[in-house]
Amino acid sequence: MNKNTWFRTLLVVIGLNLLLACSVISSVASYSVTDQQIEQVLLKQIDKLAQKTSVAGIPVMLEVNDLSVIVGPEERPVVALAADATATVSVFGLAYPAKVKLGLEGEPYYNKDEKALYVRSLSLTHSAIDAAGFRGNLAPLGDKYMGLFNRYLDTHPVYEIDTSKAGLGWLATMPLMMKVESGKIVFKPQFGEDEKPQANQ
Repeated sequence: MNKNTWFRTLLVVIGLNLLLACSVISSVASYSVTDQQIEQVLLKQIDKLAQKTSVAGIPVMLEVNDLSVIVGPEERPVVALAADATATVSVFGLAYPAKVKLGLEGEPYYNKDEKALYVRSLSLTHSAIDAAGFRGNLAPLGDKYMGLFNRYLDTHPVYEIDTSKAGLGWLATMPLMMKVESGKIVFKPQFGEDEKPQANQ
């Protein structure tokens, strides 16, 4: 075997090994964040979802009592939040604790530098208010709560990935493709220019 033939053979072997390695990584390496994991993180931070504000000049204390998370509802690439909240209206020395139910949806966003998953650009999908005997207009409470969630989640991740754990180092070193599936957000290595990344690189 002459040198040229040997060199071409070596290149073919290397190329086949690279293709095989990429195929194995693509099929095996993936990492999922479930809606239950996101929900657990948010429930631990729920006491921080509180704010003093006002509606039509009347002082109101916004609090969130409980929430649930659904990733990829109806196979859409969003994260949905359902929250039970209390808006306590203070007027003439009396407190009216209005019960508020909220539905919100936001877009998942992965910051590779922080190795953190965020939910941003929230929109209000529905709200229901039990005014608890208060006769004033509490309709703006839905928007008040949406603002509270947007401000908080803009700077607080809903999940952080510990890439120092065994088998997760590739999440810190490789280009990633993020896909929202029913019940989970999946990260995989990105190969080829035809696959557009959804994670911040």
